[in-house]
Amino acid sequence: MRLVVSINLSLVPEHDLIAPPLTSKLLKYCLDSRLPKKFFDSHSNVTYTQLSDGVRPLYSTGNSPVTLVRGSRYLGRVVVVSDDHKFVTSLEDRIRCSGAYGDYVILVNEIELCEMGSLTMNLERFFKIAFLTPTLLTVKLMSPPSLKNKVKRFPELHKLIPQPSFIFSYLLKLWNSYAEPEEKIPRPPYNEWAPYKLGRLADITITEVDYRLRPETVVIGKNDKGVLRKARGFIGWVIYESTAPRNLHDIYAKLLALATLTGVGRSRGIGLGQIQVINLSKTNAKSKNSHEFQRKNNQSI
Repeated sequence: MRLVVSINLSLVPEHDLIAPPLTSKLLKYCLDSRLPKKFFDSHSNVTYTQLSDGVRPLYSTGNSPVTLVRGSRYLGRVVVVSDDHKFVTSLEDRIRCSGAYGDYVILVNEIELCEMGSLTMNLERFFKIAFLTPTLLTVKLMSPPSLKNKVKRFPELHKLIPQPSFIFSYLLKLWNSYAEPEEKIPRPPYNEWAPYKLGRLADITITEVDYRLRPETVVIGKNDKGVLRKARGFIGWVIYESTAPRNLHDIYAKLLALATLTGVGRSRGIGLGQIQVINLSKTNAKSKNSHEFQRKNNQSI
């Protein structure tokens, strides 16, 4: 039985410290050896979110470092997809970490387990996806399988607009890499064309109602020569309307439920592509005051 294990954490610095550009690395540094790491196809089964100060995710865009204050609590989450959840019982409630990043304590606040096959969410016909950290969707995601070998020679560029086809094509590949044979979508039969076909259907059955997006460059780390490595993606939000038939809409709900835990796009394992999904009524989604509605209901975005 394949489970999705979500571990909600707090991180408390024992003194002021300069965090790595991606604060998720503080969690990864301390917890990596305690978790059952595995790759399903090319997808890692462990996802670390960026730390949050309760208002927004913390990461560096290169303008200034992220400083964590002694004694303050910063929130984070680790999600593990695994056949074996015995590691949960051996995970201490309080883990002290010391090393290159300084001294800090990780507190385990809550652990949630869900069977992969039963993962879903209540998804209304109007919904908002908030992209909380820079999201990297490669332009190759919607390449037909028949062109797979031809597109290999092209560079891995990233889109700055979250087109539905790219989101749901990526998420179906992620879902099917994790899922047991009987849990794959669609079933049966599943083939390599499924993500491409679902992407095309998403573009036909999901349309943008409103949006507020901007590109953002994030620091990933340094290369062997000490030069900063950066990636450029997008953050913000989009309100979508789904006109999909119920069976297809239910697939979107399952894929977005997974995405709220694991993220979407490249480098999601270290906290890029974090999303939040918010249901909206038709009135609020299409209101002339939708920008004000969004501001009042999600100040952190």
